[in-house]
Amino acid sequence: MKANSISALLCVVGLLAVAPMCHAQSDSNVYNERVVVTSRYKPVVEESQKVNVAPVITDTVATMPKNLTYDITTRRLTSLYQPSRIKAARIIGEPATRLYNNYLRLGMGNYWSPLAEFYYNSLRSHDRSFGVRATHRSSWGTIGHAVDTIFSPDHYGQAPFSYTDITAFGKIITSKHLQLSADVGYQNDFSRYYGFSDSTLHAVLALPRDSIARSQYRIAYNTATVNLGVKTLNTDVNALGYEANVRATDLFATYGQNEFNINVDGNIHYGFTIAQKHKAVAYLHLTYDGYANSFNPTALPLGYDSTLAAGLADTANGRSALSESKYRRLYNVNPYIDFIFSGFQIHAGAVVALDGYNIPEIEPRIYPDAVVSKSFFNDLINVSLAARGNIEAQSWNRLRLVNPYIDPNSPVRATSHYDFGANVRLNLSKKIDFNLHGTYSYLNDDLSFMLNEQYTLHNVSTPVYDSLTRIKVGGSFVFINDEMLRLELKGNYYLYKNKKTKRVGDDIVELPLYYRPDFDAALAATINYNDKIMGRLEFQMLGKMPYATVTDATGADSTLTLPMRFGLNLEVEYRYNKALSFFFKFDNILLQRYFYWQNYPSYKGLVMAGVTYTIPK
Repeated sequence: MKANSISALLCVVGLLAVAPMCHAQSDSNVYNERVVVTSRYKPVVEESQKVNVAPVITDTVATMPKNLTYDITTRRLTSLYQPSRIKAARIIGEPATRLYNNYLRLGMGNYWSPLAEFYYNSLRSHDRSFGVRATHRSSWGTIGHAVDTIFSPDHYGQAPFSYTDITAFGKIITSKHLQLSADVGYQNDFSRYYGFSDSTLHAVLALPRDSIARSQYRIAYNTATVNLGVKTLNTDVNALGYEANVRATDLFATYGQNEFNINVDGNIHYGFTIAQKHKAVAYLHLTYDGYANSFNPTALPLGYDSTLAAGLADTANGRSALSESKYRRLYNVNPYIDFIFSGFQIHAGAVVALDGYNIPEIEPRIYPDAVVSKSFFNDLINVSLAARGNIEAQSWNRLRLVNPYIDPNSPVRATSHYDFGANVRLNLSKKIDFNLHGTYSYLNDDLSFMLNEQYTLHNVSTPVYDSLTRIKVGGSFVFINDEMLRLELKGNYYLYKNKKTKRVGDDIVELPLYYRPDFDAALAATINYNDKIMGRLEFQMLGKMPYATVTDATGADSTLTLPMRFGLNLEVEYRYNKALSFFFKFDNILLQRYFYWQNYPSYKGLVMAGVTYTIPK
C-alpha cells in the first residue's frame, strides 16, 4: 500500500513538469514544421492477448416477426420534347369523285325501232343501296313487199318484237355483317308467229293477209318476279358463313299458259386449314326448283289444224278439253371443297340430284363435280382438268327465251349432262392471252326444235329432246394494247353423235339433230380513245344447221340445212362530257337475210342512233 502511494506521487510530479513545455509550443513565435520520414514499410503483426470471454447482449424487449408489404405506384414520365408534326399526304382521287345516280338513254332506228332506258341508283353508302331500272326496245318493221297481182312468197308482213322490263332493287347491310337484298320486277315479251308468207297463207287457208287479224297470231309472255336474299359477309377462317335466296316467278302467256316457279338456292361454307398450312373452304350447296304448270286455252295461234279445233270446245265444267295441270320439282345437294395443295388448285365434290321433273316419281342421280388446275413456268401456262355434271329444267320460261315461236303447250323435260374436259391457257405477256379447250359431253334430253305438224302454216315450233354425245374443240386469242385497243378471236368446232336411231331397211341409222351448228367463230375489235371515243366492230360466223327432214317419192330421206350465216356489226359512242354522250349502231352491215328459225327470216339491217344523258340532281 505504501509503495503504491509513492508511485502515484511520482506520476503527478512528472505531469506538472511537462505542462510548461506544452504551453510553450503554443506560442506564436514558434513555427510549426512538418517532417516526413520515408522508409520501407515493414508490416508487423504484434502479439496480443486473446479475449476469452465473448460479449453478450441482453435485451429486455422481445422482438416479433413482421410481414413486409409494399406498393409500386407507376408514374408517366412527361417529356418536355415536342416533335414537329408531319403534313398529311394527299391521296390521288380525294376528295371523292362526283357520282351520277341516274341516266337516260334514248334511240331510234329504221323499221320503227325505238329504244328507251332509264336507270336510277342511290349514291354511295357503306350500308345500303337501292334503285330502279326500266328498259324498252322494240321494232315494228315489215319483211318483204306485198305485190297486188300475186301472192308474194317473199312477203311476211309485219314482224314485230317488243321487250319491256321494270325492276326495283335494294340491299342493306346490318350491324351483324349480314347483307339483305330484294328485287321486284315485271317483264313483257311480245312478238308474232309471222313465219308464213302471203303465198303460204293463200295456199293453206285461201286467205289474203288483209283478211286476218294480227291478234290471231300474236304472242305475249308476261313475267312477274320477286327475289329475297340474305348473305353473311364474315369471311374469317374458322367462321361459318351462309347465303340463301328465294325467287318466285310467275309466267302467264296469251294462250292460257301459266307457270309458277319457286326456286330456293343457298349454301353454307366454312373456312379452315389443312395440316396447319393449307387453307380450304368447305361448301354445302342446296337448290330446289318447283314448277306448277297449267294450260287452259280458249284459242290457239292461226293455222292450228281445224280437225283438232274441237279440242278447244268448252266442256260441262267450263274448261277446255286440252286443259291440264302438272307439278314438277328438282332437288340438288352439292357438297364440295376448294383448297390449294402443292401448287394445285383443287375443287372436289359431287352433285346428288332427286329428279321429280321428268317422271312423277323421285329418281336419284349422281354427277361429278371436280376441277384440278396448276400453273407452270411462273404462270406462263395453266392447265385444268374437269369432270362435271348436273340436271337443269327446260321450263316454259326457259323455252320461250330460246325460241319464242313455240307451241303454247310445249312438252318440257329436264336436261342432264356429263362433261369431261381440259383447258390450257398461255399467258404469254400482259398483252397476249391464248386459250385452248376441249370437252367431251354426254347429254340426255338435250333441247332442240322442229316444226309442229299440227299447225298447217308451218309457223309454230315444238321442242325435241335428244340423247347424244358431243365433242367440242375450240380456242380464243386476246390482245390488249394499253387499254386503247382490244382484239378478240374465238371459235369452236362441234362433232355430234345421236344415241336415238331408227331402222331403214336392214340398217340402223341415227336420227338427225336439228339446229346444232358444226362451228361458230367471232372476231371483234374494241377501241377506247381517251375515254372520249369508243367503238366496237364485230364479225360473226355460224356454221350450217340441219332443221328438217323430208321424204321423197321413193321413200328416201333428205335433210334440209340452213346455210352458213355471217354478219358484221358496228357500234360507236362519243362522250361529249360525263353527263352527255351520243351513240350509233349498225347491226348486220352486210344486209344478209338470214333465218333464225325455219320460215322466220330476219331484218336485213338495223341502224340506230341515240343519246345518253344524265339528269342533273
